[in-house]
Amino acid sequence: MIVALRAALAGALLTVVLVVLAVLPSPVRTAQSSPTVAGPTSSAPTRPGPRAPDGPLPTTRVAPYVDLTTPPLPDLGAVADASGQRDVVLAFVLAGAGCVPTWGGTTPLTDPAVQASIAGLRSRGGTVTVSSGGAVGDYLETRCPDAEALARAYGQALDVVGTDHLDVDIETDKGRAVSTDRVADALALLQERRGARITLTVQVEGADAGMTDDARELVETVSARGVAARVNLMVMNFEQRGAWAESMLDAADLSLAALQRLWPGSDPADVARRIGLTPMIGRNDTAETTTVADAAAVVDGARARGYGYVGAWSLMRDNGGCPGTATEADDCSGIAQEPWAFTRALQRF
Repeated sequence: MIVALRAALAGALLTVVLVVLAVLPSPVRTAQSSPTVAGPTSSAPTRPGPRAPDGPLPTTRVAPYVDLTTPPLPDLGAVADASGQRDVVLAFVLAGAGCVPTWGGTTPLTDPAVQASIAGLRSRGGTVTVSSGGAVGDYLETRCPDAEALARAYGQALDVVGTDHLDVDIETDKGRAVSTDRVADALALLQERRGARITLTVQVEGADAGMTDDARELVETVSARGVAARVNLMVMNFEQRGAWAESMLDAADLSLAALQRLWPGSDPADVARRIGLTPMIGRNDTAETTTVADAAAVVDGARARGYGYVGAWSLMRDNGGCPGTATEADDCSGIAQEPWAFTRALQRF
């Protein structure tokens, strides 16, 4: 009986083994089989060619400029209460004695009145970006003798204000000799050492040309140093072709195309997110005038294209205090408008 039981158990075990072997896949590849192909890794580029540098990018989406260099000094806390705008770009840091950063080339960075105004904005949850450069004055970028000194000057301005956002506004139409290599090297040092978030604010030549040659050279040189940066297009002060809002957007489209050629390996949506648009509200320095409707159309176009930022020059001009003026004014738009009408158009972004 024991012998019979052992025989039965052996037979059952053999049956189980045969069943298991039957369901296991064969290690032999048949003629119809194909080798397993590994899928692309997450780090592999999906498009050929150079890519936009990785790194920290600015996070603000709407931030008009505030001119701290033209009296009277604005009370930024009160402005935030009235306009609802709590993110701003502080303009402009320029060279004082030698390579010393100052507001407008004359006012110390630590000026108590300026510091109090910034603190008032911060107490309301506001954020600030420091802007170096602008349309007039002595640039740090030309007065600082080398990249190390320039990076140190940028860092001093950021530390005093208490931000990691730097806007470099290079305007070369006044004949300035700005070393793009020096600027690029300084920004590389600044981003490497402190993770600074960089915006390059650059000029636009026209609706049929996009960025100026100097602007393209600056962006290309900064990119070659591995600096991640937003490219903020000054869509202002160029010849109008057709409707003014369309001219501004056409200029931006050509600039976008130039950046896509510079970074063919990047996702086009990522390139678009690195673009900002900054019109000059109301009367421009040239014959063009940006209306509130124009600003709204630019905001809609920027949002539709996936751009990352809109701004304006400048917040304290956003009022109807001087309608019909023949030239640009620092403290009003030059057109009939409701107070903060442009700012509210931007805030729709």
